[in-house]
Amino acid sequence: MDSDSDDSGDDDEEEEGENSPIEIVAMTVSTFDDPTLPCLTFRFWVMGTFFTVLGAATSLVFYFRPTPFQFSVFFVQLASYPLGVLMAKTLPRKKYSLFGKYFYLNPGPFNMKEHMLIAVAVNTGGSVAYAIDVLAIQRLYYQMDVGALNAIVLLITTQCIGYGMAGFLRNILIKPANMVWPSMLVQVALYNTLHAAESVSRNFNRQRFFFIVFCCAFLYNFLPGYIAPALSSVALLCMTLPNSPVAQVLGSGIRGMGLLNVSLDWTMVGAFGPLYTPWWAQLNFYVGVIIAVWVVAPSLYLTNTMNAQLYEPVMVTQYDEEANEYDINRILRDNYEVDEAKLNAYSGLRMSPYIVFLYFMALAAVASTLMHVFLYYRHTIYRQFRASRKEKEDVHSRMMRAYPEVPVSWYIGIFVAMLVAAIVVCEMSSIRLPWWAVLVAVTIAGFMSLPMGIIQAISNNRVGLNVLSELVGGYMLPGKPIANATFKAFGYMTMFQCLLLVEDLKLGHYMKIPPRKLFVVQVWGTVVGALVNYGLFEWMLWMKGDVLTGKVPDPTGQWATRNSQTYFAASLIWGAYGPHRMFGPESPYRIVLWGFLVGILLPIPFYFLHKRFPGGKWHLVNIPILATGMHVVPLAPPTFIMSSFIIAFVFQYFIYRRHHGWWKRNTYILSAALDAGTQVSTLFIVFGLSTVAFPGWFGNNNNSGNIERCNVDMMRDAADL
Repeated sequence: MDSDSDDSGDDDEEEEGENSPIEIVAMTVSTFDDPTLPCLTFRFWVMGTFFTVLGAATSLVFYFRPTPFQFSVFFVQLASYPLGVLMAKTLPRKKYSLFGKYFYLNPGPFNMKEHMLIAVAVNTGGSVAYAIDVLAIQRLYYQMDVGALNAIVLLITTQCIGYGMAGFLRNILIKPANMVWPSMLVQVALYNTLHAAESVSRNFNRQRFFFIVFCCAFLYNFLPGYIAPALSSVALLCMTLPNSPVAQVLGSGIRGMGLLNVSLDWTMVGAFGPLYTPWWAQLNFYVGVIIAVWVVAPSLYLTNTMNAQLYEPVMVTQYDEEANEYDINRILRDNYEVDEAKLNAYSGLRMSPYIVFLYFMALAAVASTLMHVFLYYRHTIYRQFRASRKEKEDVHSRMMRAYPEVPVSWYIGIFVAMLVAAIVVCEMSSIRLPWWAVLVAVTIAGFMSLPMGIIQAISNNRVGLNVLSELVGGYMLPGKPIANATFKAFGYMTMFQCLLLVEDLKLGHYMKIPPRKLFVVQVWGTVVGALVNYGLFEWMLWMKGDVLTGKVPDPTGQWATRNSQTYFAASLIWGAYGPHRMFGPESPYRIVLWGFLVGILLPIPFYFLHKRFPGGKWHLVNIPILATGMHVVPLAPPTFIMSSFIIAFVFQYFIYRRHHGWWKRNTYILSAALDAGTQVSTLFIVFGLSTVAFPGWFGNNNNSGNIERCNVDMMRDAADL
């Protein structure tokens, strides 16, 4: 799949046939389409808006609670299906008139296209807008308020600018058959299972298989999610050597390196798509994770490199030169800008050497993506830009000709409008982000969207721009933490939202959704979600503001600002302290910036090995994915490594080769059912059982300080060895 543009991989795009040249696409995506099916129905507007509001509100409330929670799109897909069928049976079928336009409340059976659009609306608006953190740190830590209008504009612009760029990537990231977007195939499998237009017997078997697995996953998740949380992180090394401080550090999956740690919790095991991400991509990813967490991190710790044993090994925590947690307030003026005299009198910033390695690899991932795409895809990109209507297309691209494309003017219009609004709000409010800095942030995102999109489309791995945006903003705007935080929001979210729209457009491509209607749904969901986010944010500050700021203690332990604290720390480190101090010539961490050069150079030898030995599979060595794996921990705890890798090997390597027929029929349905059952179960536990504690027993006993049975106190004593 990931091949040189001069090799046979590119010929796939030119094959003419009755199905996709990509096997898993051919097995998952139907070649049947009914262009007469209604999409933007009354049922869609009711359920799409309802679930978007519910998701945005729920996500915002739980954003300020200690337990992480993500509103499940699988829950929406499953809950909206029976509701849609019920509405189709009960709503009147008469024709109505409004402003001279005729419409039906009930145009007929509930169909797959309107069902999919409900989930798309929720996917775009049913979460927490990234810029909420900018507003949160202003209100909670900086005692600043940009006002309601400015806040709403900031939320909407950070979410929508990227949409304006998505239209220019259609010919490269959506139409080519080898731009698969593997995670979208899981969605297609779920919709096909619920609505399947296949034979009755086959449809029944698929649905029966899905619902059996769904029910089993729903019930099983009560074990790690409620009854026995210890199953989420089974630290075998800690249990085998309970009296060894080093074993506690190496074996802990929560506070340590997760060596030989096993998780029996699908929310962790399935987080990186082991059932649907291609095996070659997973192999690159897990090799990167294992090298970083099980080789580099222990080596740094056991050799005490850069005083590694003074710090928590894989936690993003900042320290002073005495190895105490860094008190950033000791170096700031009243306006939260750095006071040089206070900084010189206090201390420099220190951190675990593994975190230094993490930043190094984060920069290497960005640079290697650019080089990888240039080496392997430059000819393909050039040909796509010069593509004419005479070129051959796969069956799905030909079928999509039945629907008019979104005009380029729509994309340009939303991009210009959002960019102008962003510049105005940043210049005229207390954010104080200069207009030229907004343009730089958007330009970085626009430049990186294509190479990052190609990597995501072929491998299901996303490389983010958060660290790069912080770095660039820190050099451009030294000593300005709020401006840096906002620059990061525009730089990161512009690309993220651009690729989110492209991803949904690919899903629409697979399911034959009219692109214009999909675009309308995407924008609608985003705007509704942003407005609900802001309304609930203000409500949270009114109801729990004193608790969230720490002025009033929270005896229940139900409220926390963990996400905002992380964002606040980043704004101070990159904006106030600054990368020129953190990684400058006098810093012990100056090696981090060499990550750019290393990232550029690493893909080159594997490319030339591929050219010299085209049958040697060297093109499957993907440095961007490898580097992404190397800095994924501690952004995700290392509890997933062993279990997820084993499942990936069994399904994507062993079963794929030994029982290929079963794999083709069931793997994607299995993945959708496990994800759906687990997430719906988690939703039930969070809302229904969060206030009811399960009786204490071995599976949830926390006497040792960590549910995985690793002794935290002993971990702290490991440095005394």
